[in-house]
This record gives sequence, C-alpha cells and structure tokens, in this order.
Amino acid sequence: MSWNTYVENLENTNNVAKAAICGQDGSTWACSQGWNISPQEAQTLAAAFKDSSVLVEKGMFVGGERFVYLSGDDEVLRGRKGQTGLHVSKTKSAIIIGFYQDPTQPSQCAKEVDNVAEYLKSQNL
Repeated sequence: MSWNTYVENLENTNNVAKAAICGQDGSTWACSQGWNISPQEAQTLAAAFKDSSVLVEKGMFVGGERFVYLSGDDEVLRGRKGQTGLHVSKTKSAIIIGFYQDPTQPSQCAKEVDNVAEYLKSQNL
C-alpha cells in the first residue's frame, strides 16, 4: 500500500479532515491535497516526542497554522485551535498527523490516527 493510501483511508473515515505522514527527518511521505507541511514543522514535531518544551513555549505549527499544545508523551502529541485540532502519533520511523474540525471530537480523530500508527508499528515501520 502506498503512503498516499494511508492518508486517503484516514480522510475516508470522516473523523480526519486532513492527514500527513512524515519521516522523523522532516520529509513528507504523503499529505492531503492542498495541505503543505514544511520539513521544519515535521522535524519540530518529531523532536517534541523527546522534549516538548518548544511546543509548550511556541505552540505546534502545522501547515503554517499555530495550534496550542495541549499534551503529549513519547508516543502522542495533541494540539488545538478553536474548533479544530491535531493528533500526532509516532512510529519507529514516521509521524502521522491528523487534523480534525467540528463536529469531529478529538477522541474520534485520535482513534483513527492511532490505529494507523499501531498498524505501521506492527510492520516495524
């Protein structure tokens, strides 16, 4: 399955409005049409799984938009901006970014993104 297929499958759940899969080096492997995630944005998110202090201080930037950093750990990062938000999950070599908007609840987006992350982890990716 191509990386674009994973993004399309996330979008087709109707719980993820936009999605991206990026390498932990900042490279974009696949992304929703019209949503551009810079290498710097992806690198900052990947680094935040070890140290989230930059997100606490400056927020989460994805697609040129700033989201308030809500919480995270070494597997997941969460951010919000008004009625929209982000859920980011980490695998061995990638990060999966899901964007949701009202009426989708954060937990609905999280479930879909985490399912893809768990599958990729099971494939050692």
